[in-house]
Parts: sequence; structure tokens; C-alpha cells
Amino acid sequence: MSITIMEKELIAVGISVAAGCKPCTDYHLKAVRRAGASDDEVEHAIADALAVREDATRIMEDYALGRLGEAGMDNDPAGGEETVETDRMEVAVSLGAAFAVNCTSSLQRYLATAESVDISQEDIEKIVKLAAFIRDKAASHVENLVGLDEEEMA
Repeated sequence: MSITIMEKELIAVGISVAAGCKPCTDYHLKAVRRAGASDDEVEHAIADALAVREDATRIMEDYALGRLGEAGMDNDPAGGEETVETDRMEVAVSLGAAFAVNCTSSLQRYLATAESVDISQEDIEKIVKLAAFIRDKAASHVENLVGLDEEEMA
């Protein structure tokens, strides 16, 4: 099943929120409205993305503290609960958000779930390309804010 325009924009809203990009969030909120998404659908995408972002923070906290030798900390946390999501849009948004926040643990979990909720390899590639584009745009907004350009970053 191919991703519809509305689904793409719901995923883009989630990725934009997870990446922390206000201009991208504004752009994709307008686009998702034009595509016909309801308030509930948009709010669900935002909540899914924020859950991934929060999970990524917890995973890295556990990982870093574990590397310091903190008692009871796992050196390589698996990331999140072991429950498998069954909602196609939740998995699609979460997969994009996991890529946007560089959370390999969550990304692996959503990639493993994708096929079972009818997300094809072609869909995964579209989601990842969209996430990479939005993540890069978010970074460029920050670089511009502090006065850096691409040549200075090289």
C-alpha cells in the first residue's frame, strides 16, 4: 500500500516535531490541513512523534550512564517497551521520528514492525528520505540562526 498525500503530511508533521523544527512544523501543519487531516489525526501524529523523542532521550540517558558504570544500568538498552504497535500511521510516524532524532534502538523496533502493518520497503525509503530532508532543514535553520554557512561547517 502506497503512502497517500495526507499520510505523508501526517508523517512530516511528526518528523518536524521530533526534529524540533518550528518552520518545518508550521509548513507541514498547513499542508496536512490542505490534505484533509482531522484534528485527532494531527494530534495523534504529534503525540507519537513526541513519544519517540522522549524515548530516545531516555535510551541515551540509560546508555550514557551505563557506560559510566552506574549500578543497574544496561550498557546497551534495547529501547522502549517490547510491545509491537499495530497502527500503520503510528508506526510510520514513529519510524520517521526515530530517524529524525537518530535513535537507532527505536528505528530498529519500527523497521521490524513495518511489514506487519503494511508498510512496504518503498514506503520506508520514502519516510526515511522525508525524515532526512526535514532533519537537514532543521539543522540549517539552527546554523543560520548562529550565522554559520555550509562553507564554515566543512
